[in-house]
Amino acid sequence: MKSISYDLSRAGRQALVCDCVAAAEAAAIALARFDERLARAEPVLAEGVRQRGHAFEAQALIGLTGGLCPLEDLVLHDAGMDVRSPTRDITRAAAMLEERRRLARREPAEILGTSALRLRLGMEGPAEPDPTERGVTTAMAPKQVAAPWDRIDPEEDDDQADEDELDREDADDSDDPAFAAIDALLARARKKLDAWNDLSSDAGRKSLTLRDPGYDTAGRFALWQSVLEEGRGLPATLAAALALDAWLWLEPSERAGELGFAFAATVLRQRGLADAHLPTLGLGLRRGKFRWSPHLALSVRIAGLLGALTEAAAFGQADLDRLSLARTVMLRKCEGRRGNSKLAELADLFVASPLVSVQLAAARLQVSPQAVEAMLKQLGGSLPRELTGRKRYRAWGIM
Repeated sequence: MKSISYDLSRAGRQALVCDCVAAAEAAAIALARFDERLARAEPVLAEGVRQRGHAFEAQALIGLTGGLCPLEDLVLHDAGMDVRSPTRDITRAAAMLEERRRLARREPAEILGTSALRLRLGMEGPAEPDPTERGVTTAMAPKQVAAPWDRIDPEEDDDQADEDELDREDADDSDDPAFAAIDALLARARKKLDAWNDLSSDAGRKSLTLRDPGYDTAGRFALWQSVLEEGRGLPATLAAALALDAWLWLEPSERAGELGFAFAATVLRQRGLADAHLPTLGLGLRRGKFRWSPHLALSVRIAGLLGALTEAAAFGQADLDRLSLARTVMLRKCEGRRGNSKLAELADLFVASPLVSVQLAAARLQVSPQAVEAMLKQLGGSLPRELTGRKRYRAWGIM
């Protein structure tokens, strides 16, 4: 088992700054340029780039773990228009997509606070409401009400007798070696789960878990938070890369390892280097040639993560160019239209949303579905690609 430590002495930090100063400066310049351009872009274009960035990042994080997540299936699942049954990777990517949207709406100080981080990692639960505040009297307390399984139904006596007879028949089969091996396996599994969970109290039964009790989430989180504090005196890009590297090394969360990428991007927002967007570090790491590994030297790992930041900013610039070109081509079809035409609003809806359906466009534009169908025909060759491959309940998007 890997030792839970992350040694970053003062001398090591100074050497790290000297080795990665060029890569940190290049990443900072690329991020600042993209963020400034995004802040000055038209709101519909900026919103489109941000929403597409969330989807691209969720897809990239699944790809880094060896999963398969087609972008079309992800946006269709997010809109509730699945063409096929969603896989486990699609479900995980949808959860990451929603998590990034939630973090992008909050302030960085609220996300990186100690209590907020502990709550998000499941290290402490929200405060339970006081029953007295809701007017619940002692006579109405849950302990005074018998549980449904504790109530005796006279009509079930015959069924219980039949179950007892089946139990006796099963006991006769216990001499079979195959059944004996299965029983031994079940006993070992039950003993292990009982050791991990406290079933003697109501609080223990409410917090059942299948996690390894020796994982030491609190210790790993404390070490990662100390690295986060040490990065406050470093440049923003270097601090974010160091926070992500420490997260990948320490793994403070046993179940939500992808959160480290969002937290590192939040560090950039907190330091003022990405005010207009939430950087896509996983996307940059996925598109680049560097692959993070604990066997590499610290300076090599940090330099690779800084290169991923530069790659993410470059991809954002290219995606903004793509959306601008697509919007320009669609707006050309709107020239010479009547003043009450909503074709231009439909074009902006295609830019701002990763996926647009007839029902969504009708609700947003406040027109009938037949009017949306007519406007789609008017766009002609500038219409974005159809994603579902169906004749009914179709959806389009700029992918």
